[in-house]
Amino acid sequence: MPTDTATGLVLRRTYDAPRERVFAAWTSPQALRRFLGPGDVTVPDVQIDARTGGTYRIVMRKADGEELVASGVYREIRPPERIVCTWSWEEDDPALEKETLLTLEFIERGEKTELVLTHEAFRDATQRDNHEHGWTAILDQLGASLRGFAITGIDLSGYMVKDAPRAIAFYRDVLGLEPARVYPENRGAEYDLPDGTTFGLWGGGGNAMPFQASNGILFAVDDLGAALAELEARGIPVVREFTTPNCRMAAIGDTEGNLVFLHKRNVEDTKS
Repeated sequence: MPTDTATGLVLRRTYDAPRERVFAAWTSPQALRRFLGPGDVTVPDVQIDARTGGTYRIVMRKADGEELVASGVYREIRPPERIVCTWSWEEDDPALEKETLLTLEFIERGEKTELVLTHEAFRDATQRDNHEHGWTAILDQLGASLRGFAITGIDLSGYMVKDAPRAIAFYRDVLGLEPARVYPENRGAEYDLPDGTTFGLWGGGGNAMPFQASNGILFAVDDLGAALAELEARGIPVVREFTTPNCRMAAIGDTEGNLVFLHKRNVEDTKS
């Protein structure tokens, strides 16, 4: 039966992924949190019972903190071909709630998948247009989320060192860093920094890649002027100094040949 264009919409997208993966994205809470918030909307909570007769509840949070909750019942789940569910927004006044019907069809197109999204039984054209805008953004975001994994941050960054005990002493005595973990057999140490990041020194214990000096880490300091004065008093030369519109930084050499940058932003929320 054709969809009533006044109270329903049909959107189509083709993704460079097998339909098993596209289907799975719609039945995984972790995957749904990645793509189901259009634009700057986040999805802090997804609860689903992905079976025919099961229910779901999705919390979306707007940039201003307002939360919107969508919920419904799965009327049909047929992996990896089709999902049909009711869809309604929780309202302060239950009389304003309107149950609509969402159908997702996953069509194999060679090694790709065509997704057909049909959403119908809206109250009026305005409600339909609002949902069309949201679903369009969501389907655009879905493509990126179909990768097998997503980078969520940096767990550890660090330098290779030739002599781990010597390097640990340098970072302790010059920079005031105490290791959270020290590894035996010259394998190095890790440092848990106040901002939640972790810095590492990798000695390798004879089993790592050949040593290669690096220069890519910038340590944030609260007072760069005081840091430079202390380095001068200790006779530690500053190799280079930089000033940009957003920051100041200075580089010193560690005992292993790595360049260590001390960095101070002019404005805390400005990246340089």
